[in-house]
Amino acid sequence: MTSTPPQGPLRVVTLPNVVSFARLAILLPLSMWLLLTDRWWWALGALAVLGWTDWLDGFLARRLHQQSLFGARLDPVADRISVVGVSIALAAQNVVPWWALAVIAVVDLTLLCLAAAWFRGSPDLPVSRIGKWRTAALFLALPLLIVAAGLDSAWLRWVGLGMLAIGVLGHIVAGIGYMRGMARKRRAR
Repeated sequence: MTSTPPQGPLRVVTLPNVVSFARLAILLPLSMWLLLTDRWWWALGALAVLGWTDWLDGFLARRLHQQSLFGARLDPVADRISVVGVSIALAAQNVVPWWALAVIAVVDLTLLCLAAAWFRGSPDLPVSRIGKWRTAALFLALPLLIVAAGLDSAWLRWVGLGMLAIGVLGHIVAGIGYMRGMARKRRAR
């Protein structure tokens, strides 16, 4: 008797999930290597593709009707790992201040610990609007800072740092929102 692969929300191997995985396995390490070796313009191109694939996986999931629980969990994790990985490379190059990376890491680790302690995994919370805006601000700040480094432009660096500060503040606000959502969900159990 042959078994058929799971369909719908239980499917793991879908085109959108392959795109998300490729983002983590290929594009992120390539982007980090380019940043760490001062190849600013190539890194900017790789990051543009990295950002585009973030949009592409969601578009493909909706268009091809391949939404899945695995994909819904993989996409935000891939976003977070991408932001942290690129930020580490930029901090190592003194383009991004270490404090920004530390704040993002503390918020993420706090959420991870709460999810593990209270839910033994993902609490299955939807992505908040502030969470989406935060990601957009960070995804805008990082390329601005790369262009500023490539052009050696002080004013553009300040614009990028301002956008980064907005993204970090949004990360804190979104994190508090997710903590509250987890607490409500835990009480409802």
